[in-house]
Amino acid sequence: MSALRPASARRELPPVESRAQWIAWGLALQVIGVGIPVVAALRHAHEHDLGGGITHYTIRLLWHEMLRSGADVALLVLGVVLFVLGAVVLARPFVRRISTLLTVIPLAAVAGVSVLGVLAVVCAIVLAAANGDAAAGDAISNLSSGSWPNRRRRK
Repeated sequence: MSALRPASARRELPPVESRAQWIAWGLALQVIGVGIPVVAALRHAHEHDLGGGITHYTIRLLWHEMLRSGADVALLVLGVVLFVLGAVVLARPFVRRISTLLTVIPLAAVAGVSVLGVLAVVCAIVLAAANGDAAAGDAISNLSSGSWPNRRRRK
């Protein structure tokens, strides 16, 4: 009998019974996914006694410090994977097609994480500028020139 069903019927997911559980678990996974890199960055800031103020140099130090450590890169990747998994779980009650759930939702989640990262950098620059940090102007000019973090060009 299954051979008589159209191909599109086999690719659709059945409706879920309890949307609230899917939403709660999806949001929990996303919060954990965002929290892991934030906690790692705060741990590095605390270890280096950088809690006094957020400056351009604080962000650069944390960024470079985290990218040089394999464990921190693994934490960043784990955070992104958990965020994407949370997005898929969160979207499951609302999405009927498997292809949408496994391709479009993860791509949208990665784009969302990227936007959150850009917003965090912009907020840090605004806070540094509000505190009168002279390096905030340098950070803004680096962002507009596309050289954030300061990348050295090979000749």
